[in-house]
Amino acid sequence: MTSSAKNMRELVNNLWKWTIDRLERTTIVVYKFTVPKQYVSPFGYLGTLTAIVFAILGVSGAFLMFYYRPDVELAYLSVKEIQEKVPFGFIMRNVHYHASNLMVLLAVLHLYYQYFSGRYKIKNEVLWVTGVILGVLTVLEAYTGYNLIMNQRAMLAVNIGMGLTFSAPLLGPSVAPIFLGGGLFDLVIRFYALHVFILPLLMLLLAAVHFPRALIIDFPVISAVVGVILISAGLFPVELGIKFDLTRGIVEVPEWYLTAIYAFLRAGTERFTAGALLPLLFVILFLIIPFVDKSRKLSWKDRPFFTGLGVASIALIAITTVWGFYVDFSKETAFDQLYIEPTLFYSTIGGTTLASFYVTYFYMSRQKRGTRPPPTRPIMLSPKTSTGLMITLLIFIACAVVATFYTYSINLPNHSMFYLGIAFFLFGLLLHIYRHSIAVEERLKAQKQPQKIGSIPQ
Repeated sequence: MTSSAKNMRELVNNLWKWTIDRLERTTIVVYKFTVPKQYVSPFGYLGTLTAIVFAILGVSGAFLMFYYRPDVELAYLSVKEIQEKVPFGFIMRNVHYHASNLMVLLAVLHLYYQYFSGRYKIKNEVLWVTGVILGVLTVLEAYTGYNLIMNQRAMLAVNIGMGLTFSAPLLGPSVAPIFLGGGLFDLVIRFYALHVFILPLLMLLLAAVHFPRALIIDFPVISAVVGVILISAGLFPVELGIKFDLTRGIVEVPEWYLTAIYAFLRAGTERFTAGALLPLLFVILFLIIPFVDKSRKLSWKDRPFFTGLGVASIALIAITTVWGFYVDFSKETAFDQLYIEPTLFYSTIGGTTLASFYVTYFYMSRQKRGTRPPPTRPIMLSPKTSTGLMITLLIFIACAVVATFYTYSINLPNHSMFYLGIAFFLFGLLLHIYRHSIAVEERLKAQKQPQKIGSIPQ
């Protein structure tokens, strides 16, 4: 090794030691980052994946901030400029939009996985409560974000939010001017401040308390998640929509995480009850679970009542979300198209929710305990097979990257996102097969090692 190479290596080692020594004085050493050497079910670290998507939103959102104008007259035009003229603007906006939806979905999945696995027990009450609050802030962050475009769909959600705020008893008329201002001019600025600063800051502060000390960073799964975002953006590019106009009576439906509230409103439920009281009761139900379920049983199979309660809540969310998308286009006026008959609506909700609870509860109560399913044998790929698969994946990744640049050069950004997503997804699969091959090699080496003299065979 030459002297210059030795000096470079020594310099890198000294820099690494200096960095580690300084990091010991920061809070980052509180967390233990684990990179798994073999496949681990992603359900156990959905919270970490949610944080990864939040970081993607931060990067893409910072790019959009360069060009977005928080003005009631210029907001829509600035988004249109991002969509049509800004280099990579179409891609960044689509990534930001689909990552936002994925973050809400991951937060919901994370909550229910922790619920059914009983993770809110064993002294995890603080993590659970802060997680539920983070879930609420995640929905509010997504809500304030997609309203900034100021198109017809966004203004529907804005009008719902304004109506709910003003209809709140006692503090509603006093609090509404603080968050909404005196009109659309003030509202855009306030939503912009909430979306880019206030809500993210609160989420980061809560995340510092919510994150457990052991964090799993699974690069294959992270790469696959990025691929899913890009593939979704390529297949379903976000539309610009129609600029807000008070004179146009266009039927619109809000984002999927708000359609449940929209369904209650369309069925004639009072605004504050539909948009604030019912969601608040839903949140309170999850907040008090750790203080009500005091049993030491963790598995969902051993807790039939709370398992039934969780399944019933999922059924409630699903049926109201589907109702929120229902539009009867056979009617003439927009009001009649959106109107939901209350008797049918509430009977469907009540029947589905109660049936899902009782079926789950009685089924789980009658199941025999103590029997475990036979262990499944893991799939073992030979080194030759793993090498062949990795070479094949590299070829497909190279083709996807070439297709990405080609489609972008001929002005097909949605195709470019799709192929780039395929490349990221296949790269995640490649990383997984690579670590699998390493684990297999280590296992084969361990089996070939001679047994030590004097050891007692098992």
